[in-house]
Amino acid sequence: MLKESLPATPAKITAEWFSSKLGQKVKSIENTRNIWGTASKLFYDITYVDGSCDEKPTKVCVKDVFDPKMIESQPWTISLAQRESEFFTDIAPVVDNMIFPKCWWAGKSDKQGIAIMTDLTAEGCSFPPEVASYPVAMVMNGVEQLAGLHAKYWGRSQEDHPWIWNNYDPAMKFIASTWDETVRLPGRRPQLPDYLMDGKRCNEALDRYYAEGNPRFRTLLHGDTHIGNVYFTGDGKIGFLDWSAFHFGSCFHDIVYHMTAMLTIEDRRAHEMEILDHYLETLHRLGGPRFDRHGDPEVMIEYRRSFMTNVIWLVCPDGLQSKERVEVLCERTVAAYNDHKVIDVILDAPRPTA
Repeated sequence: MLKESLPATPAKITAEWFSSKLGQKVKSIENTRNIWGTASKLFYDITYVDGSCDEKPTKVCVKDVFDPKMIESQPWTISLAQRESEFFTDIAPVVDNMIFPKCWWAGKSDKQGIAIMTDLTAEGCSFPPEVASYPVAMVMNGVEQLAGLHAKYWGRSQEDHPWIWNNYDPAMKFIASTWDETVRLPGRRPQLPDYLMDGKRCNEALDRYYAEGNPRFRTLLHGDTHIGNVYFTGDGKIGFLDWSAFHFGSCFHDIVYHMTAMLTIEDRRAHEMEILDHYLETLHRLGGPRFDRHGDPEVMIEYRRSFMTNVIWLVCPDGLQSKERVEVLCERTVAAYNDHKVIDVILDAPRPTA
């Protein structure tokens, strides 16, 4: 971990700081726009002392937690920024066959995590709105990208990479701990079916989902593949943003979470097996194992139980995501839970023997 002090406010981001991180003398910088949030994104135009430099960026995005009040009131946000910096320093350099933002420098200290990335908008990339649905072909490309990550780390675990601790499952269990209260809040949208109003049973299913994952399907996950964490390249491919939740788990976590968020209910129902087969074929082509959902019942069991990953849209706290997004993705999640009998698949399964 760096001993130096990383910028905690935008005022600390200077031409001199960029010079030290980019390895090229910077003459001046211009802060062109900002997107504020849990992790804020500040955009800069850079001018170098020696004029244009083809090997260095001129338009960048600096991602960090730049709000001291946020850090004081929500200190966990620092761990997310640190985790994303770890992705760019330790994971991104070895991952093939996947699209994500180019990072020019990343680092962390005990109080900060920061990344200097290419400004995707300047490269002709675009971003989805709060709510949308996309063609099946687009989701096919998304699962191809995820197969690239999964194949690279197939079969590995936290035992192999102790620094990749699971920061995702505990967060979801904490959010779901107030299930009974959350789903009964006034103005709750949409109304959940009766079986999803039973917080005790649903939390039991969530606990067993995390505890009883089939190790045959374990790999490194992006972890948070919903519509808000993707972008589209100029040639129409999907890239993945926000690498603060990567951890080891079932490969189908990434797949069903992405699919549910990106497709209409009708398209997911009509094409999900086609998408699953495409993912499995791509996984094998890129060096992962070969799986046959027709001849191997464990594939479909793990696939169906992995829809539990969408739990966040059932119990999402106010302010974490927009109400518009929660409403639509909650509806899509309920449909998937109904279709795949997710709670029953998990709770009716025999408990693993020690």
